[in-house]
Amino acid sequence: MKNLVPLRKNDLDALFDENSLHNIAESWSSYGVSIDSRSIERGNLFVCLKGENFDAHEKVADAFEKGASASLVESDWFEENKNLYPSQAFIVVKNCLRALGEIAQLKRQHFDIPIIAVAGSNGKTTTKEFISHLLSSQYNVLKTKNNYNNQVGVPLMLLALTEEHQVAVIEIGTSEPGEIDILSRMLMPTHGIITNIGKEHLEKLIDLDGVELEETYLFGYLKKHDGLAFINFDDKRLRKYSRILEKYISFGESEDADINSKIVCDEQLRPSLSFNVNSTKIEAKLIAQGKSFGYSAIAATAIAIHFGISKENIEKGLSSFAPDASESYGRMLFEEIGTNIFINDCYNANPDSMLNALNVLSEIKCKEAGKKIAVLGDMLELGETAIEEHKEIICKALEVADIVFLYGEHFRDAYKQENFFCKNNLNKTAQVFHQKSTLICELKNTVLENDIILVKASRGMKLEEVILGFKN
Repeated sequence: MKNLVPLRKNDLDALFDENSLHNIAESWSSYGVSIDSRSIERGNLFVCLKGENFDAHEKVADAFEKGASASLVESDWFEENKNLYPSQAFIVVKNCLRALGEIAQLKRQHFDIPIIAVAGSNGKTTTKEFISHLLSSQYNVLKTKNNYNNQVGVPLMLLALTEEHQVAVIEIGTSEPGEIDILSRMLMPTHGIITNIGKEHLEKLIDLDGVELEETYLFGYLKKHDGLAFINFDDKRLRKYSRILEKYISFGESEDADINSKIVCDEQLRPSLSFNVNSTKIEAKLIAQGKSFGYSAIAATAIAIHFGISKENIEKGLSSFAPDASESYGRMLFEEIGTNIFINDCYNANPDSMLNALNVLSEIKCKEAGKKIAVLGDMLELGETAIEEHKEIICKALEVADIVFLYGEHFRDAYKQENFFCKNNLNKTAQVFHQKSTLICELKNTVLENDIILVKASRGMKLEEVILGFKN
């Protein structure tokens, strides 16, 4: 905490009126912010957020016992409980989430460093990790941790900035219209990249036009504030912004992109890249498997070149990057279990990423009579399009996999509505499961030597439990 820029009384005065500050002395300061009383450190500001199943206001007493410098609380709670805390420091607001964002935005203004925003429908986290990996060879980088890419996580990342950081790489996500706009204005990025436009969160974003409108709020912010955009020239919806933005660098497999490389995969789907930049050749073979890593690597290379990362460090960084295996859910994580290969892609799913994963299953080669098995769980937040999108995925799965296991209400309803046995002309059917325990049992009975098993679903389905159950 000693390297954090403290939040002081004069910062609070700039954000809140005097009626919002209770027992905040002129000498008051706070090092760090916490939203969890279990992990709060002495001197932290405790922010009381509320969700469907929790209310951090219930933990105010615990936070003060552990040394919180103050608690940020909502006014209705404070009116009911202020007599219990006559001498404790409080910041009282109507909405704690909004106030957290305002504090983070104020903190952001203390730092005159490049901040790179990473948005897009698919591949945000991998691209963010790739960028951070390459830049960290020559810079002290702050990067988004875990899934801190929303209106709670982005403020917490900004509040983690220290005077030692030279660059920040911050992922920004969306689940409803206007969220990218809010996060862009809070983050105030100097640079930004949108990985692609795909079928995400259609329950609220409605269609691809809605997704494009939402994601490109980032480009709008950069244009207005003289920032630099990185444009994916392989994405038709993003390419056109090269006619709108004045400052941009393009990247992709497209030969007319500023930074370009073809992605060539070997039999194990490890991509090789080759760039020619100002007569300098940059070449690397990735250890990560799947063509999608190649796209993220091209994007990261474009940013690394702009930031002056040397050829040697780019090649070394590309060749050494490995997907995060610290969580039970993976992002296109290949895991050997006995003679079998599990493709753990359980972090999240939408129609585009599901098709990409099935393409990986299609392209990878099995050893000695091995089978390809697709274990697929529901894609969530698709709204009225859910059933049709799940039907398309079932068709693709039956086309590329020898055996298909489906789990979840959307897949169940989609499978009921269509005669897939007649439709695919492949004499294949899928098995639909209502319980994970039954699915795991059947998977254990089905898998033989040298099989390759893809496991993928939206985060809320927690389909990594199938892999854990198979191991046990």
